[in-house]
Amino acid sequence: MQAGMLPLLTTAVLALLIVAPARAQQSQPATLTGADALKQKLDRGEKILVIDVRDDDEVTSGSIPDAVHIPLAQLEQRMKDIPRNVQLVFT
Repeated sequence: MQAGMLPLLTTAVLALLIVAPARAQQSQPATLTGADALKQKLDRGEKILVIDVRDDDEVTSGSIPDAVHIPLAQLEQRMKDIPRNVQLVFT
């Protein structure tokens, strides 16, 4: 992770971590995770898809590397495009 990303993680993440098993039709309940815990998971190479739900103008200030940007207003209609076999983190 790039230097300076931890402050961005700290402000952008008290993320909802949704575990979506590959074969499950429904997701498990959402849980909160902090920036440090998310960073540790990403550093360990855990299979996580970070979805940045901020508006376009907010994303220009920086984002988590490899995060997918889907504005919150579009999230419901785009959920069908999101893989179900990974942990999803919404920031």
